[in-house]
Amino acid sequence: MARPRTRRLAVHLYGKRVGSLAKQDADRFRLTYTEEAVERHRSGTMLSVSLPFREQRYPSAQTRPFFEGLLPEGPGRATIAKRFGVSVSNGFGLLERLGADCAGAVVISAEESEPLAEPGEVEWLTEDELAQRIEELPANPLGVKGPDGHVRLSLAGVQEKLVVARAPDGRIGEPLDGAPSTHILKPGDLRYPGLVENEAFCLRVAREAGIPVATAEVIRVAGVPRLLIERFDRVHADGRVYRIHQEDACQALGILPSEKYEAEGGPSLAHVIGLLRDHSGANVARDINALLALTVLNVVLGNSDAHGKNVSLLHPADGGSQLAPAYDLVATNVYAGLNCELAMSVGGAATPDAVSADSWRSLASEADLGSQILRLVREHAERVVDGARRAKEASHDEGWHHPVIDEIVTSATQRAARIVKG
Repeated sequence: MARPRTRRLAVHLYGKRVGSLAKQDADRFRLTYTEEAVERHRSGTMLSVSLPFREQRYPSAQTRPFFEGLLPEGPGRATIAKRFGVSVSNGFGLLERLGADCAGAVVISAEESEPLAEPGEVEWLTEDELAQRIEELPANPLGVKGPDGHVRLSLAGVQEKLVVARAPDGRIGEPLDGAPSTHILKPGDLRYPGLVENEAFCLRVAREAGIPVATAEVIRVAGVPRLLIERFDRVHADGRVYRIHQEDACQALGILPSEKYEAEGGPSLAHVIGLLRDHSGANVARDINALLALTVLNVVLGNSDAHGKNVSLLHPADGGSQLAPAYDLVATNVYAGLNCELAMSVGGAATPDAVSADSWRSLASEADLGSQILRLVREHAERVVDGARRAKEASHDEGWHHPVIDEIVTSATQRAARIVKG
């Protein structure tokens, strides 16, 4: 029997229904908030900065950037779409099938059903089973199995990853039927030697430099290094896992994932700084400084892929917004053949090696950062170099060092020296 055509999906935030998505066609759908949600959230947690609660419905052009931003991108999306028998452009159909566990505290379900009061369980895996799931990722992106496979979840991005749950005792498993995931497991990529260690190192440098960052560790699965990253939009409490709402800068600014790079219409650093200035409230000075520190780190380490979907806002249940911890940090410039152009330019400078004192001054002018920009940038650069030294030592001490780390440190030291000398 043919599957009945779904015309509406219910949107839930922090366990309460806040609206519905009405399908117009495969890639067009509009959002209407419930009356209760509009009244309840006149102040407090928002679904998206780009979609403030209101009585009038949002047309597709305004609705799609946030909801498309919940879905996988690239080849992974195409594979998942084929597995579920929908077209790759059918965002509505993918949300219907993958919306049980999204980024943040959003849950999307068929309109006639409610999210389970007690979400699905976790299938705990042996090491061999986990290794098999990793091997199956090209056919099952994120761990999505298909129409009858129980695993239903969505996470944006292109890089191959397995979305998992990790128990306090260290067991790793697959969340089933809407159970919240807690970690992301990245297997690396044979095309880019040492990618796991590269990202682990960059995340460690950020932490050593005092930048709020996602917690990660290198684990071995069947003898192969993998990167296990703790989700900052999940928290353990009272023996349960709770979701914390978040959205990336593209979603918050109403920009489609396909336009995440500044050169393709995506956000600039000035746009993201303006976003923080408008929505970070009492946290604004701290958040803007953290973003500046993160930008310096990306320049020094040679991370050219820090685009608008790699910066996020947290929207806690008790209201307010703040910059989320840093994530997806990779020194991309160490790999020959990858584009070295910065996803978000620094004062007009297009590559990390082209960033100069004048670039930082231009950024300060664009984003109204003040006359102390060079002093702050130099301080951040020195912290990054010191952090790189400590992170390199840790990679040896903890047994996950890779020669790519030595290359990153060499080039980072040179870039930082140019910044410090001005």
